[in-house]
Amino acid sequence: MSILKRPIWWSILLYFPIIFFLIYPLLCLDIINLYKERHNKKILFLTMGAYLIYLNIKNKVLLNNINNKNKTSLFSYFIFSSFIKIYIIQFFFIPTPSMQDSLLVGDFLFVSKFHYGIRIPITQIFFPSENNEIKFLGIKSYIDYIKLPYIRLPKFKTIKYNDIIVFNFPNDLKEIPIDRTKYYIKRCIGLPGDNLKIKNGFIYINGILKSNDKNVFFYKIQKIFNSLNILFFLKKICLKKNYIYNIKINDYKINFLKKNILYIKKNIMPKYLKEYNIFPEDKFWNRDNYGPIYIPKIGDNISINKKNINLYKDIIVKYEKNSLKLKDGNIFINNKKTSNYKIKKNYYFLLGDNRNNSLDSRYWGFLPYDYIVGKPLFIILNLIFNKKNIFKLRWNRIFTILN
Repeated sequence: MSILKRPIWWSILLYFPIIFFLIYPLLCLDIINLYKERHNKKILFLTMGAYLIYLNIKNKVLLNNINNKNKTSLFSYFIFSSFIKIYIIQFFFIPTPSMQDSLLVGDFLFVSKFHYGIRIPITQIFFPSENNEIKFLGIKSYIDYIKLPYIRLPKFKTIKYNDIIVFNFPNDLKEIPIDRTKYYIKRCIGLPGDNLKIKNGFIYINGILKSNDKNVFFYKIQKIFNSLNILFFLKKICLKKNYIYNIKINDYKINFLKKNILYIKKNIMPKYLKEYNIFPEDKFWNRDNYGPIYIPKIGDNISINKKNINLYKDIIVKYEKNSLKLKDGNIFINNKKTSNYKIKKNYYFLLGDNRNNSLDSRYWGFLPYDYIVGKPLFIILNLIFNKKNIFKLRWNRIFTILN
């Protein structure tokens, strides 16, 4: 940055997905202006900066007021920053309320990629800061002709119950590499080898009730009002006819409201109602009454039949790359008749803290370990739009450590 005469803290801003697109073009212009010869800046923007690589390998071009040592430093900076982003840490933006109240819309997260083991990129050629598509051009942000097999370096931390995890969405209908699918973030509530059940909104792991005060539910409440309360007066003159409200809050906070509440009821979907987009599709389950379900672990030799094949179909075919056929009531894996299958990977079950507004494992199934990206460590800041479409900063979210 000193070579380009820009503030050194711009290096940090390059990791922010939105701010990147504001700073990156300016840096490209700064670099091309260092050359003595004039070059076409339209080509620079059409190639999204790749034209600079061509200029560097074309000839030994002298730069204005810059020696070979500084040129090497400039190139080394871009290599180093790219290495950090791809292999060590990355910033992520929260666009949806599926993890409310733990994570809010507008949060920027600092995510470690080495906690659960650094995953070597499968697609080797891709556009920085974009995962699978360059939106303003409507084209892919990567080239999938050059691909590596799945490789993950040793992990420093084991995934535990209640960990928040960033991962690539596993059930994408498009046939794209796993490191190019959309990024999701959820909380791990089921580990490999666990038996899981959700009953009336409560989670049971291996038959033991697991409490989590972060989970958000809808409650129907009726507040207590006195004669001094304006709502009490409005009701008396027939301008307001009830005191019943629907609120979205977690179990921890609702305990503080009970002394001011006359009536309270958690909005739970009854077990006799089926959600038709639930996983697996043949089970009569819903978001609040789910399972029991077994989460497979590596080495398991599971029995498969017509009744449970939908539960393990994605594992066998999509995640572990086998062929599967059902013929005359029999199951064929890789053209061999069988009634058992040996699991090759570890799988996890994830939920959003905002249970009623979360696309999670209840709807798309198990998460394979190779889809895991990293562990969010803390919130850098939170930016939201107000009613006038102006950015607003939530100061209480700056450098908030995640549990």
